[in-house]
Amino acid sequence: MTKSLSTTAIRGLLARTIQKSKPKSSSPDIPGSQNANITDTRYQIIKRILYETPKPELPKMTEQDLERHETIDRAWKLFLRNQQEERENELAAKYRMLNEANIELEKLGPRLFNSAQMGNKIMMFPRQMKIPTETPPLNGWNYDYKPPPSDPTKDSKPLPPDSTRDSP
Repeated sequence: MTKSLSTTAIRGLLARTIQKSKPKSSSPDIPGSQNANITDTRYQIIKRILYETPKPELPKMTEQDLERHETIDRAWKLFLRNQQEERENELAAKYRMLNEANIELEKLGPRLFNSAQMGNKIMMFPRQMKIPTETPPLNGWNYDYKPPPSDPTKDSKPLPPDSTRDSP
């Protein structure tokens, strides 16, 4: 003979077993506390994805393929190095010209040199300036608009005849 339990009794038993299975935390409201529930499977999934992802196998290359690959790789590195050298040479030339201009200004007069070093504070771009937008303003439509009354004293002039038309 089986004993049947009431629904409330079953719920009470389930609630007690769930509470026993959860680790007790001193401060459950604080998510970063030491005793927080770290049995969440999300952490395990994230760790597995980050650290246990297998590396894809590279295709097997023959000696000729490896030689081609290395040649292309060296050419690419040479190209990048040449670009970097061009940039460095261009910046060095600009810096040299800037220094020469400063020396000339210093020779011409200390007032010119100091004003060149200070810069023009007035010409700075205003930070408070509102940037242009393509959205309409909040008060974009005037619902109370009434067209101005037409003045009957003004006679509207007829349009001039179109000179481009062929007249018979």
